[in-house]
Amino acid sequence: MEWKEIIAFFIFCSPLLLEAQPGFNLSPFQEYPKAHFRNMTLNNDTVVGYGMAFSDTVEWRQGLYVAKFDSSGNRMASNFILDSLGAALSMDKHYGKITMVTDGGYALTAAPLGRRSTVLIKLNYDLQLEFIHEYSDTINFSQYNYKNPVEVKDGYLLYGDIQRPNYFNDSFVRRVDKQGNTIWFNYYGDYDVQDGFNDLQPVNDSIFVACALVQFGPQSGSSKIVYLDLEGTVLRQWQSEENPEIGFLRNIIPTSDGGLITYGIYLREIIWSTLIMQPTLAKLDSNFQVQWVKHFGRAASLNAAINLRDFEPTADGNYIAAGETVIEEGQSDPRRVGWLYKFSPQGDSIWSKHLDTPLGAEYPIGGYFGGVGELSSGSIVAGGAAYEGNDFYPWLVKVDANGCLEAPCPVLSPIAGPAAAGEDIKLFPNPNNGCFRLSWPQAPGGELSRCAIFDARGRAVWQEERQAAALMEIDATGLAPGFYVLEVRAGARRWVGKVVVER
Repeated sequence: MEWKEIIAFFIFCSPLLLEAQPGFNLSPFQEYPKAHFRNMTLNNDTVVGYGMAFSDTVEWRQGLYVAKFDSSGNRMASNFILDSLGAALSMDKHYGKITMVTDGGYALTAAPLGRRSTVLIKLNYDLQLEFIHEYSDTINFSQYNYKNPVEVKDGYLLYGDIQRPNYFNDSFVRRVDKQGNTIWFNYYGDYDVQDGFNDLQPVNDSIFVACALVQFGPQSGSSKIVYLDLEGTVLRQWQSEENPEIGFLRNIIPTSDGGLITYGIYLREIIWSTLIMQPTLAKLDSNFQVQWVKHFGRAASLNAAINLRDFEPTADGNYIAAGETVIEEGQSDPRRVGWLYKFSPQGDSIWSKHLDTPLGAEYPIGGYFGGVGELSSGSIVAGGAAYEGNDFYPWLVKVDANGCLEAPCPVLSPIAGPAAAGEDIKLFPNPNNGCFRLSWPQAPGGELSRCAIFDARGRAVWQEERQAAALMEIDATGLAPGFYVLEVRAGARRWVGKVVVER
């Protein structure tokens, strides 16, 4: 069958793919110097970003920046919070989070630098401050690594890890009332072993599950899962073998069958002293038996910080995740981009989207997502930070349910552009596991190329923009086994080739 016939077949079998809602990729106006987001949540169709900025009205001081937007990206309200004692208030990718609560307001955590403490902050629906409660510590060395507040009846569960006097981190949970007053506080690790809770999720109104990384040394560790009740009592727990196939756990999703979908970073290999890690999804049943493991995305050094940070369910029964990855382009340094990844309850990739920031072309530029969610329209919105050199900016992106910024969503078309005829273009290896190379000796070097992989229904399941090069590595690991089509566009040229993915 000729390629044009195959392409036309895909299109005619996919009439619904032409229906899509337009999105946006924008950096909202910066109200304060270096204002940007590192976390994000949704309140119905209101987007709320949480990050940091610097004061421009008093002495140059770092504070917390919270802003909310409508579903079109228009700012509705904002607040800039400074520490009353003059410290720099801080949050980051891995600590300091925001959560929507049932009264319509927001609870968030942060750390005042220079003090051994953490603060819980409560804002109302309009982002006005209700209270700040500080948790001081005169025994331990640091107490800043608090994750997202989890709302429970009459208060919140706060969790994370604290560095003890022996310099080892220890998992903890603190239960507080609605005003932030401590009801109880418990450690959950071994004092002589470094560990820390990375995520805690409700199973129901009275049972919660947390995951932790237990570190044995610089190149080894295990994953731990703990179930506890509202009194802090451990109901049951499980710890993996050393350097497990499911990875070092960072996020967990309770499932209706009593099991868990887990997300972690898998140690693929050690090259000299460099740890090569890869994002990994896994399914555990109610007895902690591993049902399946799916490694996906780029495998790279731990220092590359390739990671997904926020996981949310979607109305169609699947999941959307957001974070960051890197794109390598020839001899240039890798470029950091936002990463959206939609997957099924079986861990199969539905689509993967790499997004550049809307900033100019000055080097270096990059960005990452810290939060994601689904709007009532079915569109996906993500928020995070864009940077240009040492300057940071807020970043918001909205895509449709298929991961597309524009309407109609791109479909494979036999008339999309002239073919790169007569050129020696090769794709190898093929079959592959979703990771392969494209050899294009006559590629228009320096021009922007758009690479997309389409499934048998013509849906774009993976998309990336990068500089055209003679040899391009395509990393779409995580695609379900099957037949796909790769389309590469650069300038006025276009190439289409088949891709066969096997396990």
